[in-house]
Parts: sequence; structure tokens; C-alpha cells
Amino acid sequence: MRPNPVLLNFFDVDTATGERSVELHVGDYPQLGLVTDLMVVSAFEGTYAPVRGTLLGRLYEEYNLKLSDLDIALDLRSSPLKAWISEPLTFPVNTPLSLFNRIAVVEGAIEWQEGDLVPWPPFNRLFSLLALLPMRGIEYSTIASPLLGSGNQGIDAISHFPQLLEAYREAFRHLPDLKRLILFDKTDRYLNILGNAIDSALARVDPQNLRIELPVGLLGFERLDDLLRERVDQDAKNPCSLTHDLGELLQILSGQQIAPIALGIHVRRVVEQLVIQSLRDVPRPARLNLYGGIRLLSQRNVDPWLISCLHQLRCFGNWMGHPQTSAQQRPVQLFDILAVLSALQRVLEDYPWKIQ
Repeated sequence: MRPNPVLLNFFDVDTATGERSVELHVGDYPQLGLVTDLMVVSAFEGTYAPVRGTLLGRLYEEYNLKLSDLDIALDLRSSPLKAWISEPLTFPVNTPLSLFNRIAVVEGAIEWQEGDLVPWPPFNRLFSLLALLPMRGIEYSTIASPLLGSGNQGIDAISHFPQLLEAYREAFRHLPDLKRLILFDKTDRYLNILGNAIDSALARVDPQNLRIELPVGLLGFERLDDLLRERVDQDAKNPCSLTHDLGELLQILSGQQIAPIALGIHVRRVVEQLVIQSLRDVPRPARLNLYGGIRLLSQRNVDPWLISCLHQLRCFGNWMGHPQTSAQQRPVQLFDILAVLSALQRVLEDYPWKIQ
């Protein structure tokens, strides 16, 4: 039996909006339940065999997908980028796996040359590739990628991590379309090291492995599990990021311990998606960000108590993902978790919200 997928860590790259982030997920990729525009793989040049135990092998086992069989939308293998993008892919309805619209393949040599954007050559080429996609009419906002080249290609992951974190920030500055970069690995061997670097950069008091024990039989929260399941059932026919985040919250609440970091990002994402759904009539650019969306709801006379709950969930997610000043540094405690769960239950209980 494979271990349950875990959101290990995350940080907001653009703290002004909280809408651009890097995430670390541990687990078997197909079982992570991710919904992304691009799924990235690395490969030796022209070598696409689905070897058992590799990511290419898992794609073949779970999706019956071989890179050599895919139609190519953008082929840059003859350029220094040594990369290509597939045509859009289709999967059966209700596929209980991670879903992605296209595959991006980064291949070739792994030497780091002076002047590379980042000290991790496959990511250097990936970020350069992403910068070209809008000019080719290929849209993306969410990307899932392994630690490119750290498997059979043999990049020394540990020695590169100090530079890699800043490299992600730099890449986001040059890629306005990129909203979420999801890094995954089947074990936490390397991701723990990168996660510790994130904790240090954010000046977190609590480490990524903090778990808070929940009291047995929490009174007043009997409805929360049902409300989450009802939303999952309603969205089951059209899987989206909301479905994934609701499912993750169900998994989080099924245990006796809660990881504040995972709780923070998922509740903030659920709020964001529900706000977007509630403001379908408003052009996306006019909503600006989650804070702006909640303000619009307030202007439309949504109940003030509900508005306060939405802001509470937004702020907790920001607390978990934003850098902390010395005045803001404080540990997460049980009463913080209970306040978040209370706000989440109210938000779901009232949905769809009464909007004028």
C-alpha cells in the first residue's frame, strides 16, 4: 500500500495577492489528486521508455500513456532548451487520478553552465520554455513537476537547494502567467530539505512537520465532515482544484492530528474558489485577488459575520505562506485551529451565499 499523499510545505511568492505559490507534495504522482495545466517530466535525450519505478513508468501504468505516442504541439528539441510540449490530452470522465492538460518534456544534458538562470539546468530550461508558451497560444497557470533530473539523471539535489529557492522566486517574476508551481516526489528525502529552507526563509516559528492534536469528539463540528462531502459530491462530475482541496481537507480532518501548513493553504484555496464561483458575473481582472473578491461580496451586502469568516480563513492561509516579521512570529496553537475550523464550517454551511 502506498502512503497517503502529503502537502509538506508551501510559500507565497507574491505576498501582495497570495495567488502565486510554490508547493511541496510527497506521494505517488497519480494518487496526489492534482489538477494542472502542465505536468512536467525529465528524460534522457530521445529515451522515453516507461521504466518501472520511474515517473514515466507510473504514467504508463496508470494512464496508459507513452511519451513516444504523444502528438507534439511545440518542438524545441533542436534548440538549446531541448524541450517539447504535447498537444492537449483527454482522460476518461471521473478519472480518480491526478489530471493534466498537457505534458512538458525537458531532456538533454544536465551540466550547469556559467550564466544559467538557475543552478539546476532542467529547471533553467523549463522556465525558459514557459516564457515562450504565451507567444505560441499555449495557456497555463498551474504546473506540477518532479525535482527534475534528481532521479536517474543524477543531479546532486542537496548541494543545489540553497540557490533553488531563490531561483523559483526569480522565475515567477518573469512568468506572469504562472500561479502555482507544484513540486512532487514519491519520498520526502529531498523535499524535506527544501521545506526546511522554506521554513527558514519565512521565519516560521513552527516547522513544516508540526502536528496539532485534536480533542476526541469535537462538539459543534459534527456537520463539517458532511458539508465537505456534499461539496465534493456536487463537484464530482467536473473535477477541479476545489474538488482536490475539499478532498484534502476531508483527509486532514479524518485523523487526530492536523498540520497547520496544509490546513492553511487548503482552506484559503477553498475560499478563493467559492468566491470566484459566487462572482461569476464579475470579470476576473476586476476581482483582483481574494481580498478584493471578499470586499466585493461585502459591497453586495453579504452577511457581515460570513465576511469575517472569509477573511479569517484568508488570513490564516497568509499566515502560513507569508514571511513573518519579528512582531508576527508566534506559534500555532489548538485554539487557532479550532477558530479556522469554525470559520470554515460557517462558510460552507451558508453556501451559496445570499448576494444582492
